[in-house]
Amino acid sequence: MIRTVFAVLVAGFAGTIVNALAAMLIGGPAKWELMLMPGRYVVACIVAALLPFIFRAMKPTLGVVVAAIALTGIPSLNAKLVLGVGAPWFNVLLLNAVYAAVAMLVYLAITGDLTQRRRR
Repeated sequence: MIRTVFAVLVAGFAGTIVNALAAMLIGGPAKWELMLMPGRYVVACIVAALLPFIFRAMKPTLGVVVAAIALTGIPSLNAKLVLGVGAPWFNVLLLNAVYAAVAMLVYLAITGDLTQRRRR
């Protein structure tokens, strides 16, 4: 349980940091401020909290697909519809796909979720 919570938190933080670095590549150094916004880390960790449920409920390949869609879609919808981010949808989806990929990789590296459980 503690390992899972730790994995979710590290995944959320790592995904957010790499997301901000990718935003700096697209939008320039002014996007550095994204790394300093605590609310982004909170949302990222809440969204990353879906990972244990997704990977335990689904076969490995389907779990990766569902997790990628959820971890890309939820923050993108939040950014565009709730926070009113003015960036084009493509950029928002791309940057959140970076978050999703990093968060999944970090979570799976810490938990070993796909390698330790029995195949169905």
